[in-house]
Amino acid sequence: MSMLWPIFLILFFCGFAYLAWRNLLWATAALLALLPTYLIRFSLGPMPMTLLEAMILILFAVWFLKLKLKKEKFSSPLKILEKKNWTWLILAWLVFAMISLLISPDLRAAAGIFKAYFFEPMLFLLVFLSVIKTKKDLDLIFYALGISALYVSAFAIYQKFTGFAIPNPIWQAAETRRVTSFFGYPNAIGLYLAPIIVLYVGWLISKFQILNFKFQKTLITNFKPLIFQLFVIVLSLAAVIFARSEGAYVGILAGLFFLGIMTKKLRWPTVALTIIFVTVIALVPQFRYYATEQLTFQNDSGKVRLIMWRETWQMLRDRLFSGVGLAGYQESFAPYHKAKYIEIYLYPHNLFLNFWSELGLGGLIVFLLMIIKFFKDAIKNFLATRQPLLITLIAVMITVFIHGLVDVPYFKNDLSLFFWLLVGLSIIPALDKKKINH
Repeated sequence: MSMLWPIFLILFFCGFAYLAWRNLLWATAALLALLPTYLIRFSLGPMPMTLLEAMILILFAVWFLKLKLKKEKFSSPLKILEKKNWTWLILAWLVFAMISLLISPDLRAAAGIFKAYFFEPMLFLLVFLSVIKTKKDLDLIFYALGISALYVSAFAIYQKFTGFAIPNPIWQAAETRRVTSFFGYPNAIGLYLAPIIVLYVGWLISKFQILNFKFQKTLITNFKPLIFQLFVIVLSLAAVIFARSEGAYVGILAGLFFLGIMTKKLRWPTVALTIIFVTVIALVPQFRYYATEQLTFQNDSGKVRLIMWRETWQMLRDRLFSGVGLAGYQESFAPYHKAKYIEIYLYPHNLFLNFWSELGLGGLIVFLLMIIKFFKDAIKNFLATRQPLLITLIAVMITVFIHGLVDVPYFKNDLSLFFWLLVGLSIIPALDKKKINH
């Protein structure tokens, strides 16, 4: 097997490079369909690498070569970023990441994080902004994400009924089972699938919007896409439920609520369902107790998070501006960790504390400015073009943001790439045109 593995990698990368040379758009879609392949790891000499990272580097290299050698006509991604006023934010983002790399107590690990979570997503963003031109291009990107959601969900559902390949004995036990799919822990399923679920619900709603919510006509003209979209939504929801990813539940509900409120014909049904939902929770003791326990962080995971956040804040008070550097959280956190019965996690499981500790106060501020700009520009563009996709993207970012209040929505290969995919989708020139609808 050790002899066959390098041969397989070489053949795979050659095949992907050939696909990229023939059709950059399809190669981009293939990469997105294979986002979880960051779990497949190998080394190039002393440099650790993942299958996903190698695909990003190959995609960028082929794009760059085609741009220079064949002089094919691409819209300049740098001009798009400059026009949309993203350039200075991205440069500031990379500067703070570089500073955090240099002050890290573990330079080798920090270099890997900088490469995978900051540098390579920027390479992908440049290619993405170059290749997306039409509605069909956008459809292909969404189908690719749906394909990845399907196989991640299918394996998770199989685990639910078999317990196969669940790494933790407690998660594996039938009475306390939490599925993990290909990932190492259950919450990774929620982090990955929750935004895709909201994206697909928004995409599904837009199909009906285009035909003025005529169910029969929509079903006839979009039968196969609708079936695919429904499969992605249903299977992904099942996987999230079987993973018991409670942060994902709240994120999905927040995103769907926004979609419902912003869709004219769904506005009052959304309000009615929300009132019924809140009333049932308030009147049924079991539901009321569960909701109160979750919202006040009085369950086991909530108590762990409160302790972790409190101790992280104590650490940050001594490193208010610099943070602890990339990959520096565990080592720097150890002296402040008093609750010894709780393990030291890789990150503090909170959006603000996460970026503050890794990138310093400046990096946190830049991240918040990027989030504000994303929402501001998407709303402004929607008012100008009435593109339904923009409302969907806002809903997806709300899902990511809400989930990020209790988890880590960026510091993972697939999630960092997905974040910049959302940014790219929000600023592609196609969305400046009213003729493209979803």
